[in-house]
Amino acid sequence: MGIRCTILLLLMAGTNVMAQEYFEKQYAGVWQRNLNYSKAVAEAMPEVNYDFRPTDEAMSFQEQWLHVVDNISMLTARITGDRKNFYRKEDATGFSKADVLDVLDRANAYVLDLIRNASESQLNEEIEFGGVSMTKENIFYLLRDHQAHHRAQCLVYLRMKGVSAPGYVGW
Repeated sequence: MGIRCTILLLLMAGTNVMAQEYFEKQYAGVWQRNLNYSKAVAEAMPEVNYDFRPTDEAMSFQEQWLHVVDNISMLTARITGDRKNFYRKEDATGFSKADVLDVLDRANAYVLDLIRNASESQLNEEIEFGGVSMTKENIFYLLRDHQAHHRAQCLVYLRMKGVSAPGYVGW
């Protein structure tokens, strides 16, 4: 029984080290590809269709991207303790496509900077979010998942408007 417990503990420790190594060595590249893909999707829609929404209750194409940015503000505050706002909500109704792209670029660049500068102790810090205990590292994965979810909706919007969608990038 003792040898099995020792082996199990060694395997668990190795998995944690590998996960930490993945984040430190690869996640900045993963986020860079994520933000490049999001930008390509956001750029593909003609400006005249930025207010397109498939149903009255759905967010418009522009609102999808601003929602991604708002989520970045909210979730990164869980990491840093400081909520960064990338635009004034009262200005958003007058935004051009270029404005939306600029806001999205700045928010995604901010996350990339946080990824590159995150310390091991910061990443391993336990927090509670949505009633679940997790590390701050998990918030970075949640940021990517949330953006992928709304990017996918935007891809559907592109197809509904007959716009060619950028090819998939997921690695």
